[in-house]
Amino acid sequence: MDARFVSFAEIDLDDPTFEIKRFADSPRLPESIGRFGILDPPWLRRAGPKHIVVDGFKRLHQAKENGMQGALCGVFPEDCDARELWIRRIEKKIFEREINLAEKAQIISVLLGLFQPGGIPSFLLAGIDIPNRPEVLRNWALLAASGPEVLEILASGDVAERAALEIAGWDKPGMDSVLALIRVLRCSASIQVEIVERVHEIGVREGKMRAGVLDHPRIRGILNSEKLNRRQKTQAVREYLFELRHPRLDSRQKRFQHRIEALKLPPWLKIVPPPAFEGGKWRMELTFTGIENLREIVDSARPFVDSDRLGEVLKPT
Repeated sequence: MDARFVSFAEIDLDDPTFEIKRFADSPRLPESIGRFGILDPPWLRRAGPKHIVVDGFKRLHQAKENGMQGALCGVFPEDCDARELWIRRIEKKIFEREINLAEKAQIISVLLGLFQPGGIPSFLLAGIDIPNRPEVLRNWALLAASGPEVLEILASGDVAERAALEIAGWDKPGMDSVLALIRVLRCSASIQVEIVERVHEIGVREGKMRAGVLDHPRIRGILNSEKLNRRQKTQAVREYLFELRHPRLDSRQKRFQHRIEALKLPPWLKIVPPPAFEGGKWRMELTFTGIENLREIVDSARPFVDSDRLGEVLKPT
């Protein structure tokens, strides 16, 4: 690679051969280039009468917009091996700063085009924290192929990596619907995965398109509500999806809660059902402040335990 000044007349800025789009603005880049010019020389490759960009697409575009005539660049010869250039390009990208999900997906797509899955250099995958497993690499490649609109959302940081990989390969309406929901709720990674899994399971069980699961008046009512804050909307969506995914368990929980409320238990006494109401191991939790208080609570709870009221709560139907 030779370092020399190259004018913009000699550079084809529209050639996307080596482009990995960030899909996110760099707010400080215009100011930096306006004040100091290009500090990190871009990389070019000779291609016939002109040069194509290998690294530094945004820097060069911004410099041209600022009225610069060209830039000091590192220039690779025309016969330089394309795979070697890609390895250098990806290595520079992943080790100079943190990359977003859209960039990760594009990088994996490029690497799968250059290598067999088992032959991808391990240091590149380690640099972006991706295991060399065929099913994982396939999901990243599917995300890269999902279109610029999806990649732009992935680049925003609103979607967790685990959730993104779960929807890789979904049909476009389903992917668009769940991504739009996640962006509105702005919930944690674990809740995002929970929502994605429930939408998928409901769609499979009921033979529905995934977008159809979310295209429901109740969902729209939750999202458009002016009375609910973001956390309340998230909880309401989770409860609705749980109701669809586990209708019998949801019904059982509501009956239990109704019976508990009818008992009007004192605040220091709580009845806890077995997980999923399966098995016969129920719990009664007592809150007390000392041994004498505990004796008083146990004595006052005895009439309730001896009555038929508790049996009503424990009934399976």
